Amino acid sequence: MATQALVSSSLSSSVETARQILGARPLQSSIGSSRKGSFVVRAASTPPAKQGADRQLWFASKQSLTYLDGSLPGDYGFDPLGLSDPEGPGGFIEPKWLAYGEVINGRYAMLGAVGAIAPEILGQAGLIPPETALPWFRTGVIPPAGTYNYWADPYTLFVFEMALMGFAEHRRFQDWANPGSMGRQYFLGLEKYLGGSGEPAYPGGPLFNPLGFGKDEKSLKDLKLKEVKNGRLAMLAIVGYFIQGLVTGVGPYQNLLDHLADPFNNNILTNLKFH
Repeated sequence: MATQALVSSSLSSSVETARQILGARPLQSSIGSSRKGSFVVRAASTPPAKQGADRQLWFASKQSLTYLDGSLPGDYGFDPLGLSDPEGPGGFIEPKWLAYGEVINGRYAMLGAVGAIAPEILGQAGLIPPETALPWFRTGVIPPAGTYNYWADPYTLFVFEMALMGFAEHRRFQDWANPGSMGRQYFLGLEKYLGGSGEPAYPGGPLFNPLGFGKDEKSLKDLKLKEVKNGRLAMLAIVGYFIQGLVTGVGPYQNLLDHLADPFNNNILTNLKFH
């Protein structure tokens, strides 16, 4: 009897474990019972991607879809270099850091894309003096090309800007490594606004979300997607600004005006001498 009870208990435990692994519904043990139990095995269903099982994919591979599951904003499975693959060439960089870096650099690029072209547009409209309506590379952001006389020479300004940005980036990295830590460090009385939301890329609060966008989950998700899409576009625009400046020697707005005035002689092919 003891042997039978031990075998019965072991079989019952094994069957129940198998049911859990295979996704079957737990059933009462049928051993020693007059009721006949059925053993129904159900394949464990794969949870759908958080952006929807039917999300659009861009050159996704089977490997990329093993780690890009749609949970990140703007995730379409596109990772041809495997930079976000924990087991691939990008494994030495934490995927969360790459996703965070994309959002932050996208924001910088959106600000830069507008800031770089705004003086040209405002100058053409006569809203600012001609001496300040400079192409972006003449403002001193690239010290050797700077032509505007500020309170200091372009090289001094460049070093000063690097120091300020280094300080800001250091604090940003601290918040990423230890979310909420900036709210516990004294910072001119503003630390109470710097505690964040626990998600470093989206700190929220009166300083970083003064208009209170994304109050519900759906709208916040939509805004995150729009932000990363526009951030990617802005990063490409910044690359275009650099190439246009090197090739044409004028700013992006002047390039646009020249192209609209004579599209056949002012375009990417003629600028690169492919004609």
